[in-house]
Amino acid sequence: MKKRDKIHNFFIGGRNFKKEFKHQVRFLINIALGFTVAFTWRQTIFDAIQTLIQKLAHTEGLPSSILTSTVTTIIAVILIYITSQLLKERPDN
Repeated sequence: MKKRDKIHNFFIGGRNFKKEFKHQVRFLINIALGFTVAFTWRQTIFDAIQTLIQKLAHTEGLPSSILTSTVTTIIAVILIYITSQLLKERPDN
């Protein structure tokens, strides 16, 4: 392979460039749409958990937003743990 071809493949792309580029663009679009959905539901979920906490625990000294954020974080960590356990690759037996 000529030096010119190596430089061309490095900057422009080789055989799999188009396939990988499409894969990366699709991934970027999915991430952007995922953040859009998460941002849209953020306030709704926060308000729902805050209402639930206010009904269950009558907080006097602690602001309810701190308690709501803490409960939301705990729920998210539990969901992340469960998801990671379900999707863990297991060695074939």
